Amino acid sequence: MSQTTSRRLEPLDTLRGLIMVLMALDHASFFLARVHPFEFWSGPLPDYGSSASWFFTRWVTHFCAPGFFFLMGSGMALFSASRLEAGWSHQRISRHFLLRGLLLIPVFYLLEAPVWMAAMGGPRGGKMSFIVLTVLITLGLSMILAAPLLRLSTRSWLAMAFIAIMAPDFLIPTLMKHGGHVGLIMRIFVVPGETFPISTMYPILPWFGICALGIGFGQLVERSRDLALRAMLPMGLAYLLAFAGVRIGGGFGNLREAAGAGWIPFLTVVKYPPSLAFSLLTLGGNLTLLSLFHRAGPWLDAFKRLLSVFGQAPLFFYLAHLYVFLILRFALFPRDAAPQWALYPAWLAGVALLYPACKWYRSFKSAKPDGSLWRMF
Repeated sequence: MSQTTSRRLEPLDTLRGLIMVLMALDHASFFLARVHPFEFWSGPLPDYGSSASWFFTRWVTHFCAPGFFFLMGSGMALFSASRLEAGWSHQRISRHFLLRGLLLIPVFYLLEAPVWMAAMGGPRGGKMSFIVLTVLITLGLSMILAAPLLRLSTRSWLAMAFIAIMAPDFLIPTLMKHGGHVGLIMRIFVVPGETFPISTMYPILPWFGICALGIGFGQLVERSRDLALRAMLPMGLAYLLAFAGVRIGGGFGNLREAAGAGWIPFLTVVKYPPSLAFSLLTLGGNLTLLSLFHRAGPWLDAFKRLLSVFGQAPLFFYLAHLYVFLILRFALFPRDAAPQWALYPAWLAGVALLYPACKWYRSFKSAKPDGSLWRMF
């Protein structure tokens, strides 16, 4: 089978590579330093005190999950356009994404979940939910939901994105006013937490909304690549200004108000589920970076090429980095947590170890025909 013309965009691969590297810092902190705060809607926000270093270690990684979902949506739109030009039918494209989304579910249970279990020392007693909505599962489910809808207009995708991203900020306060009982449907789609047999960290609706925003952006790129990428800078800055307004307002869009005065509480926002403040902050940052990578001159080429290696093998990097940091944990810090000064060199060492592996896998995958199962990964 002949290869199709690539629709890859260097700025998207660069941004994806950057957020992969930042994600690795978050997980290195979990595996090695045993530090991983959770910004949960129903509990107190993390208190970093005056420790700006631990705050930034966590905060910079907030841009990762929204970036994953947004870039997945963009990639779906670009992939669809390129395959239509190559003669694929809409039905074949939908089947491709349905299968690709479904594959992420066994990948999580067979390859990712065992690493987390090993790091946590196995189940911690009580009934353990066997249906879990983690980032990989919700990415797959979002792809499955989007697959049959790719022919919708850009306006439709942007409208869906707006409604879905705003949903937690409307539904969760309403739920609390009426007793706070969370049924299975609300648990799956809106409210993180556990209702046996389901445990949810990434409820489908708001994260699908970020994917939908990415699909709308990808369709705009198809019409005018340079204009769409340049427009992301003023749009990203507008999102950041809107974040400041929502956070200063302190009411709707926060899910939890700042836990004290100062800039650290101001920037510590609810991620589970993504509050409007969280979404505006992280999407604003991602869109701004995306446009800056597009506008950057040749002086940044080496940096962009390096990050693109990770960005063009994202699932491989995602799975491999978990094993790398699990091994480093048992090899270097089997009993005691790594001190903060040791965390950052260990993180960079893990990323460096993965660079040649990702470069090899990128070449391996690109050599496969369009119908190859390897292309799904």
